[in-house]
Amino acid sequence: MHSVVKGVLLSGVTGLGWMALFRLSNSLLTHYFRARDWKMSHHHIMNICEALVSGIQAVTSSVCGIIVVASCRHDVMWAVHPLAAWYAWVAGSYFVYDTVAMYQVHLSSLPKVPERFVTRLSSYLKRRTLLVLHHVVVATFLFPVLVYRRGVGDFFVGCFYCVELSGPFTNLRIILSRTGLKDSRWYTLNGIAMIVSFATCRVLAFPYMYLAYGAQYNIGIMDVIWKIPVHCNVGSLMVLLPQLHWLRLMVLGAVKMARGKRVTEAEEKID
Repeated sequence: MHSVVKGVLLSGVTGLGWMALFRLSNSLLTHYFRARDWKMSHHHIMNICEALVSGIQAVTSSVCGIIVVASCRHDVMWAVHPLAAWYAWVAGSYFVYDTVAMYQVHLSSLPKVPERFVTRLSSYLKRRTLLVLHHVVVATFLFPVLVYRRGVGDFFVGCFYCVELSGPFTNLRIILSRTGLKDSRWYTLNGIAMIVSFATCRVLAFPYMYLAYGAQYNIGIMDVIWKIPVHCNVGSLMVLLPQLHWLRLMVLGAVKMARGKRVTEAEEKID
């Protein structure tokens, strides 16, 4: 019970920290662009700030994941590392924060903000349906499950944290776009790195986890699917399916650019 209280406090403090970082970066960038007489819309500045915070979270999550995986790979089921449980509280607070931040960024994109909250919320949910659903599922179901695992499977938790290794590239794409560098070589190179890292860390990571489990117990991947609890398979599938959808959008966007067409703002937001 004592650890749960500490975890809730940690989640609350980091949640406020994410929002404070978002507000601070918004203030600093607004003053920076004004000082340089750089015409940048309020929406684009907020978009950049959200991407900056998301990139910081991605790096933090990846570092924690690499530490946990490296420490627990000798025993994928029973090896323990404290970061596996503690960072779940931090990551959970981030997804709650980012849901709010995305809502604020969405409002800044509207020519006229509706007076009724229900109208504002419905327009946000309609535009960001999959992202909001992904955030709610992760924050509400997956991270509490990670915290209450009773110390089993820290290796796999570390692998889940490592999916954020693609985060810096997905967020850098937004920053490059908003700062007028969409037609630059940097945008193209970052796009290639983004697709490769996304496919590796967010899609191939799942069969890798099944293979790692099978290697420890000397069984095939199909046997692993039948051996592990159903909720583990369902949870993995719930996380994997949106990744496949977003990877598809990335590839389609790359093909679109190769044909000389521009990727729209709505197509650039990948979490």
